[in-house]
Amino acid sequence: MKLKTYKVYTKWTGYSEIEIQAKSKEEVKELVVTGNYDPSDEIHTGTGLKDGYDNEEITKIEEQDLDND
Repeated sequence: MKLKTYKVYTKWTGYSEIEIQAKSKEEVKELVVTGNYDPSDEIHTGTGLKDGYDNEEITKIEEQDLDND
């Protein structure tokens, strides 16, 4: 039987803590929204896409069409 490829979408419960130096809360919000901070300054509850996250659940599975002949 030929294997098929699927894309799996998940969601999880968690949070992150980010240390950012800024002049105001408004500046902090802008830096976080734009992703303009050093990721090494972030701690989060997840262990990465490879290992999953707390209370992770599958929300959708889509079969991928890889035959583009």
